[in-house]
Amino acid sequence: MLNALVPHLLAIRYRWPRVYQFVVRTAKRLLGRRLGVYPRPLANEVGAVTAVLRSSEWNMVYGRGLAHERLEAAFSEYLGGGHAIAVNTGGMALQMSMRALGLMPGDEVIHQVDTCSATALAVMNAACTPVFADITPRTLMLDFERADATVGPATRALIATHMWGNVEDMEAALRFRKQHKLVLIEDACLALGATSRGRLAGSVGDVGVFSFGCIKPIQGGEGGMIVTGNESLAKELRSMRHWGDRTLEFGVRDTLQPAWNGRMSELVAAVVREQLKGYPAHLSRLRDSVAQFTRFIEGIDGLELVYGTAEGPQQASFTQVVVRLDERRFGWNKSQLLAELLRRGVQARHANFEPINSLSLFKGDGWRPWIRTDHERVARNFGRAYPAAGHAYESGALGLGNMNFLSSGNLASLKRHIAQIATGRP
Repeated sequence: MLNALVPHLLAIRYRWPRVYQFVVRTAKRLLGRRLGVYPRPLANEVGAVTAVLRSSEWNMVYGRGLAHERLEAAFSEYLGGGHAIAVNTGGMALQMSMRALGLMPGDEVIHQVDTCSATALAVMNAACTPVFADITPRTLMLDFERADATVGPATRALIATHMWGNVEDMEAALRFRKQHKLVLIEDACLALGATSRGRLAGSVGDVGVFSFGCIKPIQGGEGGMIVTGNESLAKELRSMRHWGDRTLEFGVRDTLQPAWNGRMSELVAAVVREQLKGYPAHLSRLRDSVAQFTRFIEGIDGLELVYGTAEGPQQASFTQVVVRLDERRFGWNKSQLLAELLRRGVQARHANFEPINSLSLFKGDGWRPWIRTDHERVARNFGRAYPAAGHAYESGALGLGNMNFLSSGNLASLKRHIAQIATGRP
């Protein structure tokens, strides 16, 4: 339903901006579920925030039985066990994980080249060196055979990313870790609830990292979570989020290594906990909607859904729905198709991000002062071509925002627009 209204709303936005803002705020509040708006409250978020505001406990440092502790317990239960450590962002979760796992300045961390640039920046902010690897055309995630060629004397870690809620090949990731004696960090920021061979994303590696920021499966405005089955590592991580102070976890006021303020606000924790309560039902509806779309798109020549290594929609979590595009068979090139979808009010974007080495920091010499390893080796890695990632970004894949699947009206609108585009009708 919302997709059908978007072109009209955009016309109002430019002509009467105050009217537009009023209409959007009112519609989100009163008709969010029917319109397919996201993010939206999934449980009792307003009441939970009000309870925190009326208390004197807004910071996770003070008191017991706080919102973040209840969130950590609920998150651990959702993943089937282990320890959950609430932090302020997914990027901070990556940085803290690398530091707590023993990575030192100059250590290299391998990850796919076309994930969000925040991954490479988190690696650099942990004083380590990002090393890029290409993707496979089939999954649009890490090509472990090509990644093998990037391993060097300073390689210490692998970040396996579940892109857009599709699942990475974790069996290959585990073999890669064992072969090269690495630590394995699962980036499940976009994949809460996705499963790989019966195991939930984020529960396979040495640590799993989640985010509750923009476009994530559940949202708190910001926020992140680290999960691990290692109790001593969990204690270290809880210490590290308080500038490394060991008082709460170890009973000694001391600091052993550089750390950060990684604390999550109690207000954010309250929101995320309520989001988590409503998430299973939300994810079930989303998967059912994508399953309907799967059957529809099978009849559209030149378009194909991508699930990573999942066997179907019931194993993915669909932060966006990734579609493989064969421009020749479909009859539109990617830039034309994206422009036409956006003109019709359909939320669409690139599938994976632009290759990180195309960004100025990595394309030029801006990275050099921040990298403490073999500059010539790094320059070769940053300067080479990544053909599979380049093809996916330029022409081979696009993403449909999950808003398209959050109401029956939105899904019907999406299918209608794609069918019209495929047949060339205006």
